Amino acid sequence: MKLGAVFVDPRHRLDVVAGIVDGILNGLILAAGKLLSGTGASWMLIIKVGAATGFTTFFVFFVAHYAQARTDLVRAERELNLMKHGKLATTRLGQQVLTESLIGATIASFCGLLGAFAPLFLGMVLPPLLGITITFLLLGGLGVVLAHTFYGSSWLWGGAIMAGGALLTYVGLHLDIVG
Repeated sequence: MKLGAVFVDPRHRLDVVAGIVDGILNGLILAAGKLLSGTGASWMLIIKVGAATGFTTFFVFFVAHYAQARTDLVRAERELNLMKHGKLATTRLGQQVLTESLIGATIASFCGLLGAFAPLFLGMVLPPLLGITITFLLLGGLGVVLAHTFYGSSWLWGGAIMAGGALLTYVGLHLDIVG
C-alpha cells in the first residue's frame, strides 16, 4: 500500500478526520490569544503547538486503538470458550493489534500536526481575522466532506464543526494559554 493511500483508506478515516480536527482545534484553543492579539504566530509557536498536538494525539489514539482491539480479542476468547484469558494476545493477533494501533496513532498524530499547522501558519502570513476565518472555512469544508461520506447533512456537519471551532477559539482567547 502506498503512503498516500493510507490517508484515504476507509479503515483510517477516524484517524485522519479526528487528527485533523483535533489539530486545528488545538491550534485554535492554544494560540487564539496570540493569533487575535495582533502579534500573530511565529515559527516557534507553530513548532511548540504542533509538537504538543502531535504527541498528545499519538498517545490518546494509541491507547484508544489498543484498548479497543484488546477488548475485541477478549470478546473473541469468550466466543471461542478459551479457558485461559489473554491467550490470543500472545499470538500473531496480539502482535497485529499492536502494529495496527501504532499505525492508527501515527496517522492521527501526523494529521493532528498538519491540522495544528493550518491555523497558525495562516495566522502568521495573513491578517489575523482572515486567517481565523479561513480556518473556520477549512473546518466547515471538512465537515461537508465527512457528511458526504456517510450521507449526512452537509450544512449541519459543516456548520456544527465550524461552530465548534468558533467556540473553542473564543474559549482559547479568554484562557490565553500561550499569550
